[in-house]
Amino acid sequence: MEHRLPNRSNTALKTASVNFLSPEACREALTRFWSEGLCVEQAKDGLIVALPLLYPNGLQVIISIRPITNFQAILTDRGETIMSLETSGVDLNLQRNSELLEEKLKIFELQQSGFELQKAVRLPLDGMDVHLFGEALVSASHLIYRHELATPKTQHVYNAIRGLLVKDNFNFLEQEQAYVIGEVERRIRVDFLITDKRAVACKTVERQGRMREYIEQWGFRWWDAKQHNKKLSRAMFYDPDNQEWDDESLRIGQNVCEIFFPYFEADNITKALFRECN
Repeated sequence: MEHRLPNRSNTALKTASVNFLSPEACREALTRFWSEGLCVEQAKDGLIVALPLLYPNGLQVIISIRPITNFQAILTDRGETIMSLETSGVDLNLQRNSELLEEKLKIFELQQSGFELQKAVRLPLDGMDVHLFGEALVSASHLIYRHELATPKTQHVYNAIRGLLVKDNFNFLEQEQAYVIGEVERRIRVDFLITDKRAVACKTVERQGRMREYIEQWGFRWWDAKQHNKKLSRAMFYDPDNQEWDDESLRIGQNVCEIFFPYFEADNITKALFRECN
């Protein structure tokens, strides 16, 4: 291939032809993506694995692998899939929604234990088993696009905290820009990310009902984010009048968050935010 330079009729520049769409380049790009998106960490009861897969809400698929014997283990989503569906307004008590979920579980040979979706596998691990389990979770989570809605959740906690941030002139990101990075979960979505002298990640609790499983999930996420950024402050706001918080659930929130208040305690929230931002 030859290019002639303008105003230099006797000068020619020869360049090599580069094929950016070769099988080798494609294989290298995919291998790099899969390698960068995969993270495996040791846990007390087995392994925590972040897979290069995403739920419809943009969160990375994270599973646990718990050994049962020397030759068998359990893959579990730690309750993430069903909790995400319920938080999004999917009422799994409705017959049609329940039937759709049961159909998904049957196709992928999954078992449900409480909120958790599980599958027993042989050891040593077969990578295909782990990958198919992740694909099954993503498939089940897509029920969000084909379901009967439960009673719409209220947005009063979110609206109250956003109004407070605006009133007190905090600089913050929201929506797609509001996320923090963890050691295991590479992209943890939050409601607001305050970007003053010190970053403060804010999460409002909008779901109703029992909070134990929800706060345990977020307890891990907050711990994971802090592992990546020791200077990060974590804030969570809730509605004790319309949510079921037992004493242990409250203690989890208080222990993993620098700021943990009912949404209506505006003065305490403002003081805490200013403290953590400076």
